[in-house]
Amino acid sequence: MTFADGVIPAHSSVKGFRVVASDGRAGRVSWASYAPGESYLVVTVGLLSRKHHVIPASAVTSVGDEEVRVGLARAQIAQLPDVPQPETPLADDPTVEQRLNAYWREVTVANFPRN
Repeated sequence: MTFADGVIPAHSSVKGFRVVASDGRAGRVSWASYAPGESYLVVTVGLLSRKHHVIPASAVTSVGDEEVRVGLARAQIAQLPDVPQPETPLADDPTVEQRLNAYWREVTVANFPRN
């Protein structure tokens, strides 16, 4: 998973940016990895019971004006894997990557059924 070309300007950080889902505000970027093939965002949602959800880079549709727009609804973000701390590397938790891959397979099949 990598950010689409031109979505994230070179050497930019999106940490602290608002995350806007297809149906409204969804949280803030607490952490981001820009490694080729392993890019993702950790988005903190909720005021009282904070959760840190991992959003794959491929879900990011645009970045601008301190906002990251994603092609997911807030309910979909809530279903994505979460990590205990925003800075937790995914490499330390292989189940997060497995859950992300399973989620994206499910979304792809639901949105692009075979005829």
